[in-house]
Amino acid sequence: METINKSYYVETPVSLNPEQLKMMIELEKDAFPGLGAVDEQTLIPLTRYGKLIQYRQHNDPRPVAICELMRDYHDIHKAYIFGFYVRSDQQGKGVGKLFLQEIYPILKQEGFHKVCLTVSIKNEAAVKLYEKLGFVIKETRFDEFGKGENRYYMEYFIS
Repeated sequence: METINKSYYVETPVSLNPEQLKMMIELEKDAFPGLGAVDEQTLIPLTRYGKLIQYRQHNDPRPVAICELMRDYHDIHKAYIFGFYVRSDQQGKGVGKLFLQEIYPILKQEGFHKVCLTVSIKNEAAVKLYEKLGFVIKETRFDEFGKGENRYYMEYFIS
């Protein structure tokens, strides 16, 4: 696949070795301090049976961004972004935008027509990014992951 920015490339592992697994858990904790819920019990099934997409930069051993995807069983043409984040030292450089623009064609090629996600209503930077890239807020889900954890449910139609 042709990449949008030549210094980055997409990698889709189908398994993770113990060292990679440890690194992924550390990246999750970095991205979501105190909130990260992805551990071995989640990462292994997501990698094997869902889709784990890593955005990498040449000569960097750690991914600069991660997208964890699942298929929606109620609508087989809809992908759900379980997790999407940019490494903290790479934020503010446009990496998230570049990465999402690379994900859309992958999903389209795999037969998806729609992609959805939830995002904390407090995460204004992420909401702004998703809206800029075509996502639309469809509803607000109150207490989605517990009391006070209010999230926007957003969708994007893949053209």
